[in-house]
Amino acid sequence: MASRSISRHDILKSTLFHIQVKSCQFIDNFPEKVATVFDDAVGKRGLKDYDEIKRRLYRIKTNFFKINAIKKKDFFEGLYERINNRTR
Repeated sequence: MASRSISRHDILKSTLFHIQVKSCQFIDNFPEKVATVFDDAVGKRGLKDYDEIKRRLYRIKTNFFKINAIKKKDFFEGLYERINNRTR
C-alpha cells in the first residue's frame, strides 16, 4: 500500500496558513470543511486535479467569502496550488 503524501493535519495547517496570508477572517468551521474536501481528494497517486474537486469546494456553505470580500475562484485556486506543492 502506498503511503499518502500529505496528512489531513498538514492540509488543515495549509488551509489556515492560506487564510492568514490572505488576511482573512472566519467565524464558522470553514477551514475544517475545506480540509475534508482536500483530504478526500488525496489518493495513492497524489492530489486529484482541481477541476475534479472544484464543485465540492464551491458547495461549502459559509459566510467566509462575503465577510472577506474575496472571490472563491482566487482563494481556492491559490489554496490548491499551495497544497499541491506540498504533495510533491
